[in-house]
Formats: sequence, structure tokens, C-alpha cells
Amino acid sequence: MNWTKLKKRLGLSGGFQTAHFVAPTFAVDVQPGYVAAARLNPSKRIVQGVGMSELPAGALTPSANKSNLADLAAVRQTVARVIAKVGSGGSRLGLLIPDVVARVALLQFETLPDNLGDAQTLVLWRMREFLPYPPEEARLTFQVVDKQAGSVEVLVVAVRSSVLAEYKAGLEGVNGAPVLILPASVALLPLLSEGEGGQLLLHLCPGALTAVVVASDRLRYWRTRALEGDLAANLTEVAREASRVLATCQDNLRVQVQNVWYCERTTDAGGPAVSQALAKTLGQELRPLPANFLPAAGLPSGQRETFEHFGMPFAGLVANLS
Repeated sequence: MNWTKLKKRLGLSGGFQTAHFVAPTFAVDVQPGYVAAARLNPSKRIVQGVGMSELPAGALTPSANKSNLADLAAVRQTVARVIAKVGSGGSRLGLLIPDVVARVALLQFETLPDNLGDAQTLVLWRMREFLPYPPEEARLTFQVVDKQAGSVEVLVVAVRSSVLAEYKAGLEGVNGAPVLILPASVALLPLLSEGEGGQLLLHLCPGALTAVVVASDRLRYWRTRALEGDLAANLTEVAREASRVLATCQDNLRVQVQNVWYCERTTDAGGPAVSQALAKTLGQELRPLPANFLPAAGLPSGQRETFEHFGMPFAGLVANLS
């Protein structure tokens, strides 16, 4: 899937859009427990290098509302270690942040004002019920997903400005400011298959499960569930959450899920137990995102293993570089 298809899925092919995609040449993914980074070649569409370093326990606790970086120095040191493994970054920096940090919503309007400022005021007013902080503190982007007579559907992503500033501060020493900032699950969307059938993505990261539904090449549903404790303690809840999402697809969205895609990026052991529990609860086979992603085939064996476990969002970014 290329940029054009992703823009279509996110509603960027027409109407209002307040965020623009810029292909990064270097990407840093900051998650609770680890930092990963990758060098990307936009012209050749390949992953040239990838690395990961674990964060000290408690250094980062993702939250949409509260301070995230309890130990800024440790985060900066970990970022520096990863860059030392991967090599110097390119001129265009991409930043991937935990899904928990963002509030994502699909909002329905009868119409939107033609003036962008007025439209943003209206969208922000509607988003206030999803925000655990004052709306004026939100860094807001929104895109029209679908527009018909008397109905406009808008995808909205909001991050608290002070929280976003923390993640940017954690990248001190990396060349330049980020040209692209995304919740990590957004970067995975290009790896889903295309077609009319519903596609359900289950993305498990430390501290969160994100479920995304795409149908007819358009984003239809997004939900991030924060999780506390280790993976084993959340096994039952993860399976229940996935089951609720599947029921919502069929009963409320009238979307028949054709494929269930699964991406687990944790440092916790016991991954197979989670995928087995999910498959049993859902009654459907889980399809792994493509670990045999060809543009990363040239990585050294050690980096290849890191890529397969932590680097799927980087694969999504490379898939978009066309």
C-alpha cells in the first residue's frame, strides 16, 4: 500500500486535512520499556538499519493527561544508544508515540464550516468529551473521512501539547525536529490487505491493546485500551477486549471482518499464549503482519530479529514511501 491508499483510508484524499504525511528517512519509536529506531531509504523503499534498547523500568509511563517521562535523562540516553546501534539519522525525522498518548475519535457532523478555523473550533468543541484535559491544551489534527449529503465524518487525533513536548524533548541530540508524528498503530495500517472486506488489526504493545477496523479502504473504528501489569495478568482482558471489538464491528458497524491481523511488540514473554487465547476467543485465525517484509530482507541477522519483533511500524512507513 502506498501513500495514496493510506491517505484514502485516513480520509486525506479530499476535504479538510490539518496533517500532512512526510516520508521520514529516520524514525524513532518510543514505547514504555524500550526505544526502537530505523534508517529508511525513501527512494529505494527499504529499511537500511534497525535497533532497539530497553528503557529502565518506570522511565516512561504513557498517559494522555499526565506527565509521561519520569526520567527524561534515561530516555535521552536510551535514544542515544539506539542511534549508536543504527547509525546517524537522516534529515527527515519521524516520531512514533504510544497509542495511549493520543485520543482518536470518528465524529459525525451534518456539515462543517468552509473556514478551516471555524471547522477546527467546532471539531475541538465536539472532542471535549473525549479529552481528560482542557480542550485548549490539545494539539489537534483532523481529516474528513467521508462526506455525503447531510453527513460529514471526521477522523480526529488529539494529543496534549505538554505531553507531546515531552516526547520531543526526549529526542534531544537527534538531528532536527520531527517532520512526522504518529501513534504507532497508524504506521501499521499500510500493511493490511486491501479490498472490500473488513480488516481488524490488533496491536499489542507494553501497556496497551489497540484495535483498528478498516473497511473498503477506509478507517471505521479505533479503540485503545490501557493495560496494567504484565502480559500474563492481562491475558483474559485482552481476549475479552478483542471479542468486544469484533462484536461491535458486526452489530453496530455492519462490517464483516474478513481478516484479523495481529502485531505484538512487547518485551514480555508469553506471546504465543496471548495469540492462542485471542484466536480461541474470536474463533478466527490470527494473521501476523508480514515478518518476511522484503524491503528489510537485507538486514544483518541480529537486526533482522529486532525488526521482526519490534519494527513492523517501520515496515509500514517504508511501504508508504512510494
